[in-house]
Order: sequence, then structure tokens, then C-alpha cells
Amino acid sequence: MYDGYIVVNNGAGEHVKNGKKYGVFSMIYSTNRKPVKLWKKLSLEVADSGFAKADTTWNMKNVCSPYSRIYYIPEGEGTVILQGREIPLRKGHIYLIPAGLLYDYRCDEYMEQLYFHVNITMPNGMDLFYGCGEIFEKGAPFGRQEKAVKLYWSSHMEDAFRLRGMLWEELGDFIKMAGIQEEGMKCYSEMVDQVFALAQKPVSARNHVRSLAASLHVSESTLSKRFRGETGMTPGIYLEQLMLQKACRLLIHSDKTMAQIAEELEFSDQFYFAKFFKRLMHMPPSAYRRQMRENERDGLENRHGTDNF
Repeated sequence: MYDGYIVVNNGAGEHVKNGKKYGVFSMIYSTNRKPVKLWKKLSLEVADSGFAKADTTWNMKNVCSPYSRIYYIPEGEGTVILQGREIPLRKGHIYLIPAGLLYDYRCDEYMEQLYFHVNITMPNGMDLFYGCGEIFEKGAPFGRQEKAVKLYWSSHMEDAFRLRGMLWEELGDFIKMAGIQEEGMKCYSEMVDQVFALAQKPVSARNHVRSLAASLHVSESTLSKRFRGETGMTPGIYLEQLMLQKACRLLIHSDKTMAQIAEELEFSDQFYFAKFFKRLMHMPPSAYRRQMRENERDGLENRHGTDNF
């Protein structure tokens, strides 16, 4: 019979022994709390997925999505155009197109793609990759593309977990490429954390720097200075981007009318919602919805959604 105990102090391990009649129990114990903190802070949502065969009709300009796109390319080749620069989507490679990036794409002949539309949401409500200005590419080890496709088509629970693990692994590499390893680890002051919470409950056009400052019992200038100093953006821009992200998701993933979306986001009416959206996206919300839905449909055969993931 063994009896013993372990003392842990701020993550450091201590070697503790407790002698009893039947022997000595001894263990060196240590812990790293960072991974657990990250798992709690960051959530991975797969908004859509599919395996598609694209032809020359896979052609779209001015694409801007509220989610990041992961592409596995088992066969063929496509092209993404970013700020006039052509980036080939090559067979055997894996790509990440960050949320919020404006780009064009096309396929000149034929391409197969296994794709996932994902969001890694931070405590501030924004996507982890939002604001990254590049498309990221990595070579896939031999057999990895085939493994991803095989897991995708499996109906077994264990394979769904394995596939999700693969996505996290790809995202880990892309996080390193993007140089945002510390982004999810940032700690903010209580005031800024409260701004994040208030701004998301709910995301609303009625949220203003003035109202947030009043809720926190500080002046607008104090709030703005603290928020910008810790996040690198003004609270006004943060509120706009949070609102835009929510609006884009509703336009893409729901069938609500413009009036219903305006009401959900608490705009005074549909006109002011359209004006807000057009100022930031340079097109009316109805045109954005039409373009994004055509983007998901045109040039794709054998497309399958999230039911298979």
C-alpha cells in the first residue's frame, strides 16, 4: 500500500515523499498551464467544408470572407490573385487564406480541392488570422493529402477527431508562418477585457465608445487611450470590425432579409445598415450576399457540406 501527496507551486514541480508502513511513494510533478489556457481561450469553428472539382468557371473577383479558408489540393492547379500578384494553388500543397483578405481566384483547367472554412475565435470575438495580409502555403508530406480526403469521407467518430487534429496541426504551422504565436497568449487589463465582453453581448450598432465608457465609469479618452495602447487599434475601429464580421456571417449563412439582419444588429433601419456595410465593403450587403453565394456554388462539382465533417 502506498500513500503520498504532491505539492504544486505556480507550475513548478516539487519532489515530495511520504513514508508509511508499507513503503515510500515518490513522484516529481510539473505542469505547463499555457496549452490549457489557450484551449480555453481559442475556439475552432468549421463553418463549411467540402471536396470539390473545379473547372474554368471557378472564377471570382473581390472575394472577402469572414472566415479563413484551408485548401488541400490533391490534383490540378488554381490561382489566387492578391494585390496583382498571382499565387498558384499547386498539387500536393496546403494553403490558408486569412479571414478579411481581399483577393481574386480562378482555375484555368482543372483542380480538386478539399476545403474548410474555419474561424479561430479569440476572446475579443475576432478571428486569429484577421488582418494577416498574406496567403500562406506549406508542402504536404507524402500521403497527407490522401489521408485528409480519406478521413473526410469516413463516417467513423474517431476519424472525425483525427481530421480535426490534422486541421489544428495545419493551423499551428500557419500561425508560425504568420508570426502570430503570441497573439492568443496576450493578457489585457481588466478594462480592456470588459470592453471585449460588453461589445459581444450582443454585437450591436448601439455599442459606441461613449456607451462603453459610461458602463465602465471612465472617460472616453481614458478608455480610448488604454484600448489602443493594448490592442493597437481604436475601440471605434474594433466595434466596426466586430459588427462587419457578424454582418458578413449572417449574410452568408442565413436566409434572413436585409431588414431582419438590420434589426438583429440593432440598426435603426435597413437603410443605415446598408450604408454602414457599403462604407466598409464598397458594395451593398445584397450584392455581397449574392457574390459570396455564387462564389461557393460556381465551378464546383461534387461539393459536400459540413454534414460530412
